[in-house]
Amino acid sequence: MSAEQIQSNFPAGVAVPRPILVICEYLDRYGYPISGCFEINTRDCEAESWFPGDPAMQKQIAVFGNGSTGSTYALWLSETQDPNSAPVVLLGSEGEFKAVATSVLEFCRLLGCGYDELDMDDLSAPPKFWNETERFRDWIYHELHITSPRTGAEISGAANSHSSTFADWVTKWQDANL
Repeated sequence: MSAEQIQSNFPAGVAVPRPILVICEYLDRYGYPISGCFEINTRDCEAESWFPGDPAMQKQIAVFGNGSTGSTYALWLSETQDPNSAPVVLLGSEGEFKAVATSVLEFCRLLGCGYDELDMDDLSAPPKFWNETERFRDWIYHELHITSPRTGAEISGAANSHSSTFADWVTKWQDANL
């Protein structure tokens, strides 16, 4: 997946942040898997399916990844147009939505843990694929100077501060438009 393809799903004027480019570089060198079932986005922009007919809302979501269940991972640009400081959110295939990391750097740290499905796994428990993500952890340490914790509890706990605000934002739109 090239950075240009990801950029095509981002709102105009919002650049793909370096941590996502680093994931693309990793894929160019090593291929999949990155971590569990996470994949860099290979589909059309799912923001349209979540906010149909509302380009203003769609511009506040920058899609960059998918899970195996159809979940979408995106940067939530509502509070900031800086993609580096935007929270990473999950738009689930069954209609669920939540923040999963406070930033794309924190999301990379979470990927390094080795969970199978970030939207379904218990992030306070040790991940199933810790050993399998060693090469990815080494890559992000070398390229981004970050390390991954042994569990995702710290990262998901910090993201919870954004979850209610994000849920309110989506729910308010749904109530008014669906």
